[in-house]
Amino acid sequence: MSSEKEKAIVISRQERGHQDNKQPLSSLLPLPHLHSVSPGSACPPSDQVFLQAAAIFQQLGRVKPEPHQVLQYENRTDTPPHSSDDKATQKQAYQLAFNTLKYQDLLEAVIFDSFFHKSQNIYSDLLPLAMVMLYDFQDRRFLLRRRPAEGEQKAVAEVRDLEKCLQRWKVKLAASLARFRVKHSLRSVSCFLSDSLRTKEHRAKSLPFYAWVNTLNSSLDEICEILQSANLSEVKNMADLTGSTFSKDPLCPDTLIFSRSLCKPLQSSALTTTHVLNIQDRSVCLAVSVSQPVLFDRRDVLVAGSFSALTVAHVAAAAAARSGRVLVCGADHTPVQTEEMKNLLSQMEIKNVKVLPAAFCRLNERDIAVQRLKVIIVLPQCSSSALNDPVTTMHSEHGDWNLLPDLSHGSISKSKIFSLTTQQARLLAHALSFPKVQTVVYCTRSVCPEENEQLVGRVLEKTHTHPKLLPFRVNGPIFPDDAASGDETDSRFFRLQPSQFTNGCFIARLSRQVDPTKVESVQDVLARAAAKGLLGGIISEPSKPAKKSKRKKKRVASSTSRPSSPSSQEEPEAAEISDGVDPAPPSEDEDKEGEEKEGEENEAEGKDSKTKSEKKKKRKSKRNQKQSSDAASLKNQAKGQKKKAKRKVNPSQHSKPRRIPRLTLTLMSAEKPSRHLSPITALAHKISGKPVKKLEEDSAPVLEKHLSHAQSAPQTASERKNMQPEEEERNLEKQRSRSGNVRKTQGAPTAAGHILPPISSPSGSVARPQSPTSSHQLASSSSASLREL
Repeated sequence: MSSEKEKAIVISRQERGHQDNKQPLSSLLPLPHLHSVSPGSACPPSDQVFLQAAAIFQQLGRVKPEPHQVLQYENRTDTPPHSSDDKATQKQAYQLAFNTLKYQDLLEAVIFDSFFHKSQNIYSDLLPLAMVMLYDFQDRRFLLRRRPAEGEQKAVAEVRDLEKCLQRWKVKLAASLARFRVKHSLRSVSCFLSDSLRTKEHRAKSLPFYAWVNTLNSSLDEICEILQSANLSEVKNMADLTGSTFSKDPLCPDTLIFSRSLCKPLQSSALTTTHVLNIQDRSVCLAVSVSQPVLFDRRDVLVAGSFSALTVAHVAAAAAARSGRVLVCGADHTPVQTEEMKNLLSQMEIKNVKVLPAAFCRLNERDIAVQRLKVIIVLPQCSSSALNDPVTTMHSEHGDWNLLPDLSHGSISKSKIFSLTTQQARLLAHALSFPKVQTVVYCTRSVCPEENEQLVGRVLEKTHTHPKLLPFRVNGPIFPDDAASGDETDSRFFRLQPSQFTNGCFIARLSRQVDPTKVESVQDVLARAAAKGLLGGIISEPSKPAKKSKRKKKRVASSTSRPSSPSSQEEPEAAEISDGVDPAPPSEDEDKEGEEKEGEENEAEGKDSKTKSEKKKKRKSKRNQKQSSDAASLKNQAKGQKKKAKRKVNPSQHSKPRRIPRLTLTLMSAEKPSRHLSPITALAHKISGKPVKKLEEDSAPVLEKHLSHAQSAPQTASERKNMQPEEEERNLEKQRSRSGNVRKTQGAPTAAGHILPPISSPSGSVARPQSPTSSHQLASSSSASLREL
């Protein structure tokens, strides 16, 4: 790389204001030229790798029934195999043990057919070591292992002695292998495996690897310029990858793809050792990429399940762009894993990660640490059946090594699937139980429906959502529009099938959403908003219509039976104003029905001990006998008026005057009234000018108050002459007869207490004020007809 680009492309901590002892990335440049390395030139296993692989094979090897046992191994112990502190050695040992498990039957047949274990006096405790060394020996085509120089590695006597025995017996071992291939018609040793295992093994040898860029220190474009300066060229499609090319991941915006031959040189480069580039499986990178669009500003995201320190760092880098924080439950990991996580975060200078002391399933919504939690990423332990090479991912993401025997045969037992799905459902259900969480991302590296869409659907059906919260629903991942990578996607879930370019995975993103099949009305939306308190009292709760109508009936009944005081005149008006609609003037039939109903209601007030059934019977009998019901209703009205007249009424409580309907005012004040006038209107016109006795002195203030709010009715002789004599005369005779009966019952003081509000004059007519005497005369003549209405 030229010196000008080295100075221009600086990914340093000095520019960010860090004054620490760590060297900037510019000092790691120039980047050495990266040259591809063939897979066959990998370093052979060391003595320590053989010992660890033998211990892993003995622990995980498949135990056959006694009639089918070819070799007698030493009894298996429950203690886990000793793991080396060196990550590379541990990974290589598990890889060797996994390959030996895949070819266990073939290797046992070769040792038994060549009499190797009997001729070389190989005891049962050394048979696991002989199995792993024989696999490596035949994989190198029975060539000698290139040993490291003295002092670089510690020599193990058992390994060196067994290696010499294999060299002495290699001809017979090769002959036994050839006979086995002929017997089973195998074109190669790999044909011994099933088609699915052989395909995965072939893909794993040429599978490209993925590395995400630490965006806290650099950008994707800057890293691409550095790689191009190291004689690497960028290609658009990952299918065009060769030994000296790289490509950008179309689904992950911060991830680069490299060919398998560049893995070793890039791992030893400064970009990887300083964690500017971080090699990781694509399935984990996709889970973080799906979570990025749903992150909230200054909110938390929690990672639950089984994952590595690199996964936490990747999520923290994505959350830092939104000033968010990452939560990790430390009780779900071993102390070694927690310490490894803290060390890596310290090296990468990531400070937005908080390790909680509690386990994830013990957290609840009331914990202070999760009050800002909005997103949860669930990465549970899975069967890893979608991985071409499960050892690499399981080693980096702390997978379950007990799955290797099932994976070596290409199928997972039902008991393992049941135990895995139980734990996965527990994690997912607990993630959906937080009310403040808006999105849950669920990711597995499995092709089993029991771990993927079936589990998600089952958990969603059993999840109970609070009525004030929206339920969780499956929401497809959001990826760039130009992500034409041949991956299988649909609207609900994201499935990435294993191929020669990538491992497989399954991702489900669950978000709180409204049911798209349910059409919600405006009233439902307003009711839910009012229940949450979002309207702030703008819309009050709707009152019950049944109670309101019942209350209105009681108020109207009490107003008809109460004396004609100012308060009694204003109460019916308040009911009319509350309805907001002026009632139409009643007809003659309606007046008769109203009189019957009022008499029945007053009778119910006077006789509270009567049951509802008795009232119904009386109503039927009174409908058949109209004449008797009229007399009984008048008598009950008189009784109710005497009782209610004793009550004290405060006139100051009622401030609004009674409002007379517009249609009634027009008909009453017209010079030529209509033939279809109501009885009360005709009565008002007829008796408006007749003299009456003077009022008592205590009723004068009340009269003056009503006269101030209304205009006087026209009392000219021409107006009275224009009235229809025949029809009005009949109505007046009826009303006078009824009013006479009431006067006999009530007496003069009660009749004088009822006042009819003055009638306002129509537009264009001249109104003259009435005297108190004429107003009382009008009231005394029409008091009985008002009560009957």
